[in-house]
Amino acid sequence: MLQLRERDAEGLEARGAHDHLSPFTTMKLATRLTLAIGLFAVALFATGGALLLQRERRELETVERREALLLARSLQVAFENALRDRQIEDVSETLAALERVEPDVGIFVFDEEGKLVGASAGAVATEQTHDLERRARTSPQHLVELSPSTLRVGMKLRDETPESPSAIVLEKPLLTLQADLARTQRFIMLTVFAFVTAVALLAWVLTRRYVGAPLRQMVNDMRRVREGDLSLEKTTRSFDEVGETAHEFDELVKALATARTHAKEEADARQRMERGLQDADKLITLGQLSAVMAHEIGSPLQVLEGRARALSKHAGDADATTRTAQMLVEQTERITRIVGQLLSMTRRRAPAPTTLNGAQCVQTVVALLEVEARRKDVSLQVAASGEATVFADADQLQQVALNLLRNAIAASPRGATVKVRVTGGERFVLEVEDEGPGLSPEVRKRLFEPFFTTRSHDGGTGLGLSVVHTIVREHQGTVEFPELPRGCLARVTIGHPDPLPAGAWESAS
Repeated sequence: MLQLRERDAEGLEARGAHDHLSPFTTMKLATRLTLAIGLFAVALFATGGALLLQRERRELETVERREALLLARSLQVAFENALRDRQIEDVSETLAALERVEPDVGIFVFDEEGKLVGASAGAVATEQTHDLERRARTSPQHLVELSPSTLRVGMKLRDETPESPSAIVLEKPLLTLQADLARTQRFIMLTVFAFVTAVALLAWVLTRRYVGAPLRQMVNDMRRVREGDLSLEKTTRSFDEVGETAHEFDELVKALATARTHAKEEADARQRMERGLQDADKLITLGQLSAVMAHEIGSPLQVLEGRARALSKHAGDADATTRTAQMLVEQTERITRIVGQLLSMTRRRAPAPTTLNGAQCVQTVVALLEVEARRKDVSLQVAASGEATVFADADQLQQVALNLLRNAIAASPRGATVKVRVTGGERFVLEVEDEGPGLSPEVRKRLFEPFFTTRSHDGGTGLGLSVVHTIVREHQGTVEFPELPRGCLARVTIGHPDPLPAGAWESAS
């Protein structure tokens, strides 16, 4: 249950962390790589296309400029001759002939006073035209102006009045250049789009096949491993980095399976050893109790023997015979009770946890140890609140109480009292308190260490508290020894008054 809660908490934390992530980081790997490659390709080819378009523009402008200059120089020679000879009709004829060849080109001829002498049909002089004409008449070289839509060339015409020369202005629309650039731009865009689409699609397919699919298989395998299934299916792995990672994961799972097998074998061996220690401790304890019980049984036997002899001597006395027979019955019942207590403790069976009366189990052990306590002049004081219901194995619970009580009796001085408290409710609690010397810090460090004892001279084996700790741990409980100013207090807590869920007992053991 605790593992499920931890897993749920981890899942909530993971979902909360995902809520703060950007959409790009939550995409599938194939989509993310495809988008990244596509964006990179778009940026790269867009930059290349822009540079190509810019170079194309420069080349076309250079061609247009060269053609315009050639035409302007040709017209310069023709118009200089016409103006020198005052043949204005020749200017008009030249303009008309040029219009048939270059209908889109506008030609403007100005005299030395800046008046428009001739112009192409349909051409209208603008402010830019007059401004270029004025600057061309005073410039030693030709002037070229290039706007987004028009190419203008201004040239000075050399005539007989160099101090006040005339000029020619040529205006050529760049419609053809713009159409060529538009076609080139469309071609570049279509090429970039087709190439980026092909690259992105290829990247998406290859990523899904060679990266996404192996990673999804690894994620599924990880989920199965997390759920405890280490029997993974054998799949063909590639020899790239993803395949190498998957291969290492497979080897890790194999190592985990081997480690789990070893851990299970070690746990089984440890459990068998702990069971053996419990049995050994129980046999040793019962052997020591048997010596005490032998003395306890000897007293009633002596009474039986004496009364039997008296009965044989006074066989005719009916009243004496009745009294003697009653005494014989009482002593026989006493012996039967002592032997029955020993047999109930020595009876061996497999652990069978069930809901039982914990207080009654403890009372049975107290009754068994009353003889040993009397011999040491130690009194046993029991306080139980109700039935103190607990889900446990009866024999093991009695063994816990037996070991704690025998330790308390052995540590108590003569005339002391050992207090036994049993409480129930949400948790079953057994407390055994004595008036002995208590526990030193060195002893506390080694309390549950097998075969560690401070009573080796009195026949102590060092198994009692080790067995108690093992049994209580199997019942998912705790053993504590709170510090007291005087004496020693052992507290056993078992937190399951109701039956454990299916499989919990086996996992605890």
